[in-house]
Amino acid sequence: MRGERETALAIVRSAKGQRPLLRHCAVHPTIEIQAAHVLAPLSRARELAGAAVSGILNSADYQLVMVEAPEVPAEELRSAVRWQLRDIVNFPVSEAVIDVFEIPEPARYVEARMVFAVAARAAAVNDIVELVKPRARGFDVIDIPELCLRNLSALLPQEERGVALLALGEGFAQLVVTCQGVLYLARRIDLSQRSEVLSLDGNADTDSLSVELQRSLDYYESHYDRAPISDILIASGDERAERLLAPLSAATGRTVRLFDVHELFDLAPGIEPDMHFLGLVALGAALRSGRAGS
Repeated sequence: MRGERETALAIVRSAKGQRPLLRHCAVHPTIEIQAAHVLAPLSRARELAGAAVSGILNSADYQLVMVEAPEVPAEELRSAVRWQLRDIVNFPVSEAVIDVFEIPEPARYVEARMVFAVAARAAAVNDIVELVKPRARGFDVIDIPELCLRNLSALLPQEERGVALLALGEGFAQLVVTCQGVLYLARRIDLSQRSEVLSLDGNADTDSLSVELQRSLDYYESHYDRAPISDILIASGDERAERLLAPLSAATGRTVRLFDVHELFDLAPGIEPDMHFLGLVALGAALRSGRAGS
């Protein structure tokens, strides 16, 4: 995954019946190393030459929205959804690449079937293709952070009954709620105008964050008639997540834990994974069939 100032690369090896082996997970400032050089191991290492590789869109380059599913044949769904998105996305749909994936059926009777729609800037998609394809023979997927975090959430033991994963970035928190490998809810909570979790010193003011989190969990439980989420996992790659444990637990009445990569992965010797947002997302991308994520 390439951000405005950083590039992340994660490499995971998976085998059926075994914990995934994390071989690499690092975030590199572009001022120190260019994105093309970060991807060099994918072409130089013989055992990675044919590995499946995912690229990841930056959050500024796509929008994920829920829309009513048009009543059209499956092969026409993307083009029909494109028409619906013309007044929703903040860039011309003529310049977008569109994809669609299913949303679980709500418990309440609703006439309209809804789907998740992803509208990505075509220029951003082309940039990823031009960067990754020449350096990774197995490159075949461009993903979004929400689905990458879903892949990580699916490894959690609490996920069988439903779990919330909250990943802290710079000025935002990305929430995903999953159950048995299915993404039920994805929400990006803007923190740029709030004091909580923006600073690494002082006490976090978690009031507004906990309210937004509670609203999201209430929606999941009522809209889909699911059992209440009892566990929230937080990841930040720094002290922010740990400082939020007690306040968020007290505010939501739920168990709040740190996301610990060591509980889910075996680590190759010498690996110290970077669990800041870009590294976390790259790690989730790498879990898609044991591929490398960048």
